[in-house]
Amino acid sequence: MTSLSKDELFRILSNSRRRQILYFLHRADEPITLKELAAMVASRENETTIEEVTDEERQRVYISLYQTHLPKLESAGLVRYDEEERNVSLVSDVANQGFFWMQTEPQRSWTRYYGSLGVLGWVLIFGLWAQLPIFSLLSWAGVAIFVSTGLLVLVLAQYSLEGQNGAPPDAFEALVE
Repeated sequence: MTSLSKDELFRILSNSRRRQILYFLHRADEPITLKELAAMVASRENETTIEEVTDEERQRVYISLYQTHLPKLESAGLVRYDEEERNVSLVSDVANQGFFWMQTEPQRSWTRYYGSLGVLGWVLIFGLWAQLPIFSLLSWAGVAIFVSTGLLVLVLAQYSLEGQNGAPPDAFEALVE
């Protein structure tokens, strides 16, 4: 990927604007114009929408990106800046492999758990309805309590493990700030 040592990489990424550049380029998955990139960074820094970024705020960031941050990232072999088109993109190795903090954690497959509970619920319902011998120990209320409690446990586990917003935390997003 890149021949930078960890110390060099961390020195380059110690600046929040450079992390934001990589973040936005990684999210876009395609080249972004320098003007668009400046607006995105200015939006984040001023805690506003891209549409509400003033020309002055965007221009201040644009100059900083053009004069300082893009040259450092380009000389480090992390981004490519097309001077003619004024487009910025991640170099192919970084775009394809990323860094350790760009890698997404393998997600817990909650659908497998919910699906298993659903199948088990239907097996219990069918067994009770068909009056199969082993299911004679169960009651309709027992099956309902079992399935609803299982569903509640799964929802609470998913909520507590993935955070309050319903999605797993994004390690890359956390490093940008």
